[in-house]
Amino acid sequence: MTMTKEIPYYSNNEDGNIVRVFIIRHGQTDHNVKKILQGHKDTSLNGTGVKQAEQLGSYLKERSIVFDKVASSDLKRCKETTDTLLNFAKMTPVPPVEYFYGLRERFMGVIEGMHINDAEKYADKHGKGSFRDFGENHDEFLGRLTGCIESVVEESCKEDVKNLALVSHGGAIRAILGWLKYEGQNAQKIIVFNTSVTIVDYVKDKRQFVVRSIGNTQHLGDGEFVVSDLRLR
Repeated sequence: MTMTKEIPYYSNNEDGNIVRVFIIRHGQTDHNVKKILQGHKDTSLNGTGVKQAEQLGSYLKERSIVFDKVASSDLKRCKETTDTLLNFAKMTPVPPVEYFYGLRERFMGVIEGMHINDAEKYADKHGKGSFRDFGENHDEFLGRLTGCIESVVEESCKEDVKNLALVSHGGAIRAILGWLKYEGQNAQKIIVFNTSVTIVDYVKDKRQFVVRSIGNTQHLGDGEFVVSDLRLR
């Protein structure tokens, strides 16, 4: 059992003028561990990833958080995270879940499935400045992602949703924070750990998103969680 701490905004929202968005990264996969670029590859959670999702679900239950609606990437690792955390959160009523292509990670093209070191060598061999120059470019990725989010939030406003969960990917979540022009402490060094929770409020009358907290991993314990390779944040 994880000790429940007072964490600002990590709670159910009751304000009708706000849609609280809980942005959750999927649980760990073997590709995460092996530093293999996933992109749109449809990988599953590994045992650790399943456990992380279980812990998050139990922690949400401890905090009495109930989502009104869940929007998830349609890739397997996000679907499995969503199913598992909801199973352990025991939310009543059970929130409806929709799956969206738009919430997927950036499509990485030919380098998907490569180890990151091999991808960098491949990029250098083909005259690219970075392995990130393959697949969707930044504007294409951001347009797809934010267009989906704006649509989901707009629909949530019409449905009087107060607490919305978005289940997505590490690169996608960092892109969202960039889109929201988050400039908080160490903004350029953000690491979004597997199953971490980022909280953003959408204020209806101002039509404005406000970042409240980033990458909370309290459900996994009190340690500081890091990744071994910052290229794979």
